[in-house]
Amino acid sequence: MSDVVAMVDRLGQAFLARDLEGVMACFVPEDDITYVGSEAGECATGRAAVRELLAGLFARPAAYTWQATSATVHTLPGGAFVIAEADGAEHTAAGTVEPFPYRITGLLSRRNSGAWLWRAIQGSEPT
Repeated sequence: MSDVVAMVDRLGQAFLARDLEGVMACFVPEDDITYVGSEAGECATGRAAVRELLAGLFARPAAYTWQATSATVHTLPGGAFVIAEADGAEHTAAGTVEPFPYRITGLLSRRNSGAWLWRAIQGSEPT
């Protein structure tokens, strides 16, 4: 399911670019979406709430990204659940890059076009 795993990386690249519209385009167009980050309080459901949370994240001095290194994908009619281990990176305003382990889990919906889009996603830093 390389196209599902590609959505993990696509979202990571949009986060690095702080591309709010690009991140929102990774989600289904319906209002029934959820984003949960790795820090306390980083949880939002509904398009307006997710957009507001992400705008706050992108206003921080550092930008974050990740790229999947391995993944388990469970498919179901019209959807897929993914658990992806990833290499994360914090890009600071000073130009340094701090690597960290990251994990993405989430539910994707397959659209009539065949494209996969996120319905719910959680990012975490495994310890």
